[in-house]
Formats: sequence, C-alpha cells, structure tokens
Amino acid sequence: MKAFFKDVFRRMGILFVSAVLFAILSVFIFSFFAGSLLSPTREGIKKDSFLVLNLTMNLTDRPAEVSFEDVAREALSEERSIPSYHLREVVDALAIAAKDKNLKGIFITGGFSPSGYGCGYETILEFIRALQSFKQSGKKIVGYVHSPQQLDYLVYAQCDELIMDPAGTMLLQGLASEQLFFGDAFKKYGVGIQIVRTGRYKGAVEPFTNNRFSSDNRAQIQDLLDQRWVHYLKTVGDARSISWPDLNSTFARKFLWKPNDAATQGLVDRVDDFGGVIERLIELGSKDEEGNTFAQVEFGDYVERLRPSPLDDDGEDQKIALVYVEGAITDGWGDDGQSVGGDEISRRIRGIRKNTDEYKAIVLRINSPGGSVSGSEAILFELERARDAGLPVVVSMGPVAASGGYWIATASDKIFAGPQTITGSIGVFGILPNIESLGADYGLNWDTVKTNRSSDIFSLSRPKSEEEIGVIQEYVDQTYDRFLNLVSGSRNLEKVKVEELAEGRVWLGRDAYELGLVDELGGLSQALEEAVHLANLGRDYKIEEFPKIETPADALAELLDIRSAPPKPFSSQIQNPLVKRLTEAQAFRNLLTDPFGLYGILPWYRTQLGFKPWGINL
Repeated sequence: MKAFFKDVFRRMGILFVSAVLFAILSVFIFSFFAGSLLSPTREGIKKDSFLVLNLTMNLTDRPAEVSFEDVAREALSEERSIPSYHLREVVDALAIAAKDKNLKGIFITGGFSPSGYGCGYETILEFIRALQSFKQSGKKIVGYVHSPQQLDYLVYAQCDELIMDPAGTMLLQGLASEQLFFGDAFKKYGVGIQIVRTGRYKGAVEPFTNNRFSSDNRAQIQDLLDQRWVHYLKTVGDARSISWPDLNSTFARKFLWKPNDAATQGLVDRVDDFGGVIERLIELGSKDEEGNTFAQVEFGDYVERLRPSPLDDDGEDQKIALVYVEGAITDGWGDDGQSVGGDEISRRIRGIRKNTDEYKAIVLRINSPGGSVSGSEAILFELERARDAGLPVVVSMGPVAASGGYWIATASDKIFAGPQTITGSIGVFGILPNIESLGADYGLNWDTVKTNRSSDIFSLSRPKSEEEIGVIQEYVDQTYDRFLNLVSGSRNLEKVKVEELAEGRVWLGRDAYELGLVDELGGLSQALEEAVHLANLGRDYKIEEFPKIETPADALAELLDIRSAPPKPFSSQIQNPLVKRLTEAQAFRNLLTDPFGLYGILPWYRTQLGFKPWGINL
C-alpha cells in the first residue's frame, strides 16, 4: 500500500511539473512568434526620430546566453534584468541606423553596467569607432549625462552636443590598480602556499605569497596604466578639441566636477534639465504621435527589428563560423559568462570542422585572461585540426587575450588585435596549498595509508617535499617550453627572441604588433574581412555565431533536451545572485580545475584599468 501511494504521488508530481512547463511554453511560443511576426519594420519608425541608446547595459563580445530561469521570471512577472548586447549586433545596428532615412540621430543617456567580462576597454573602443562612423552620415549624436563614470564619459565625449543635468557630478580621477594580497594572512592562519612558475613578470601568484607587488610586476602595471591613461586622454581630447596634456592637467587638479565647472572646462556643452533636453530633441527632430515628447525608437527595439525572423531561410550554405572565447578558460564546461570551458569550445569547433561543406572559415574572438593549461590545449588541438581540414582560422583579440588566451591564438593563420588589447603574458604557474599548520593549531590530524611515497600528492594535509616540488617544477618548465615553441613556430620568431618577450610580460596590442606577436591592428570587422579573403568567399556568405543568439524557445529547448550535450558541473547549475558575487579568492578557486594544477592566467587585468568601481575581479 505504501508503494502504491508513493507511485500515485510521483505521478501527480510529474503531471504538475508538466502542466507548469506547458503553461510557460505556451507563453514563450506566443510571445516569441508574436514578437517575430508582428513587430514593425524599420519603415514603421516615424520620420525624424531619434534612436535612444541607453548605456545602462552590459556590452559583451559574445551573444548573451539565455537561462530558463531568467526567461521564466520575465514571462511570469514584470521584473527585467539589465539588458546585455554583444558588440557585433551593436556595430551592425549603428551602421544600418546611419543609412536609415527615418532616423535624425542618436540620443545617448545612462551609464554602463558591466558584468562578467563585459564592457572591456577595447570593446568600448570598437563601439566608439561605430559611433564615429555614424557621425560621418551627417546625423547628430546628442548626449545627456547625470553622473558619468570614466568609461561612460569616453563614449559621451563623442557626442556632437553633450548636456549635463544640473544636479549631476562628473568623476574623472585617473587610473589605479589595487590588488588584495593574502600572503601574510595565509601565514598567520597556518595556510601553506608552495609556488611553481616560470617568468619573472608572472604576477598571478603574488597575491597568494606576497604582501605587495613585486618590483617587476609593479613596473609593468605602471607602464600599462600610463599608456592606457594617455590613450584615454587622447580619445577624449580629440573628441572635445582639448589637447591631452591640458586635459591631464585639468584632471590632476580636480577629479570631481560640478555641472557648471564641467561646462566651463569644455567637458560638456551646456547644463540643462531633462525637460530642456526633450525640447532640444524635438527641435532637432520631431514630436511623437501624441505630441508629448520627441519621436523616438528604443535601441533594444531597433535591434529586434533588424534580427531576422526565425522563419527566414535564404538557403545560403557558405558560412563563416564566429566562435567566441570570453571568460577565464577552465576544464570542462563554462559557467554563466565568467568562464569558458575547454571542452565546450573544442566541441563547437569540432562540429564546425566536421561540416566543411557549410563552414568555410573560423573567426575566433578572444576576450580571456587565460586559465587552465589543459583547457587551453583542448581548444588548441581542435583549432589545429580545423586548419588541417582546410579551414582558415583568424583570431580577433578583444579587450584581453593573454596567457592561455594567447596560447590558443597561436593556432591561427592571422591574429588581429586592438591597439589597447592586453596580450602576451607568456608564462605558466602552479599553486600548491596546504593546511597542515592550520589543522595543528586546532587539533586536527590526518593519517594516510598509501601505496607510493607521493600517492597523496594532491592532499591539502601536507606540504610537498623538495623532490616533489622539483618534479612539478620540471613539468612547469616543459609546459613553458612548449608555450615558447608554439609562439616561435606560429609567429616565425627565433625562440631566443620569444624568450625575451615572454617571462610572463604583458603587452598592449600596439606594442605586440611592433614586436611581431600579432599580425595586424584591427577589430572584429577587420578579422571577418580577412576570413572572407582567405576563404575566397566574395560576397556570397553569411556569419554564424557560436554561442548563437538564443531565444526563449531555445532556452526551453535546451532545458527539455538535456541529452544534447554533456552535463555541466552541478555547481554551475545552482548559481544564484549571491554566489555570482563571491570574493576574488573564491572566484579564483573555482578556476582551479586543471587536473595537473598548471595555469596561465592574468588575474589583475580588469582593475588595472581603473574602470571597475568595485573590488578585485578575475
């Protein structure tokens, strides 16, 4: 009887879950197809409208992944997350907007809301170049700022007319790099850290052993900061017709600006409230249908209008596969935009390689500080196989392609980098922690039974012996030597020259170009053009992105078809907002997935630019 009732309740549970899924699916299908089939075309936009571009978004390199949880929340409530757009769709939308006869110009407001690896400096620069191309059409860009951060102002400076709210403030303090160091804390609490590494500039290990930057690491960070700051000043100064030395003197004298002072210095054109801004936009364009405000179209709506209908199929079979590697490289499968799995990316490339009748070239867009050596190797092997199969491989480096990110870039026919791309960091390290002393302080003891002297090599209960450290160091040295050989062979550089450029040293894209570490300076558009050229495609092709732009239907399909891909780690299935905002130490720990304990990663690149208002992030 007990079994009978147990089976009844189980069946009732299945029916209930099925009913809920069916209801949600109905909402998805209706909203998805209604939006696709009934949304107005560009021709439905009122003449002399402004395209409203709200910077309160996360601008990423790769298309945002749609989770079932997010879609369900938005479908069943009014709660909306901060929108995420990826670079290519933004650039393409601005190019079309420049030719759209119904658009008078662009109205920019809001401030960036970075998340994960979004809003990287070089990505923002590509966005700015798209805005500058838009201005060449003769259309105006009007901006309205309240309290812009430095990264926001880099964009706002490009406006033909920049208006500041009378109650706002402008913070332009310069760049700084701050790193949290655990060395003394680990000693105090009995946590032992043993390090194996190559490269005197490989500063990734320093937070775990030191209480401050090493002299070499400090010098390279200072150099990067100085170069980046001058570039920032020149970009702003050119747009505002102010010499960068004068601009630097202005910011050095004062970092917090009130609206009228900002206008006096030429940082904005005038001060006015939002009502005055609306009147100005009506003057430049036209009124909306109700006559209450200016004629406008939201950027998100405009992007949706440009996306092809899911029912469209032009039958084109020649494609360029645009594969995004964004996030720290781990073993296995990636995790919600913070990391990218070597197995995940290699699986995508393998699928492309096995379908050369359809795919004619691969463009790899890298925005990664590196990570697991074995994860990087998995990607490298598949890229090499793709080239052996006759597929040209072109790399486009985004904000950062360092260490493991540069490792995978070596398996390409051509490398493009932005002038401000952070790259290089050719080096390898391993971290070997133990808590023997900590355990002793609290009366904790370990006892081990083993067959060989080093059977417990991965145990946290003891430090590694000198002999064991020697073996691991030898492995690190061999891995580093492989890295050098990869670079030497791919870049046609003498190994001794590569050794001079390596040592974990980080370079900006323009320096990497001069040193021969990259082939050309350019963004994603230039890399795509090169792939078209190498594949001899002419104009008869289309671009397919991986991961693909997902719809609610895609998210649900992925949920229902759990057998379509190897399962992701359980830890990545139970993420919540609190977990996503763990400390740097916890985030770094999550990256330690390499079975051999070897890593090539640059942990400090995000904050060394000074554009992230919160703590240290990987």
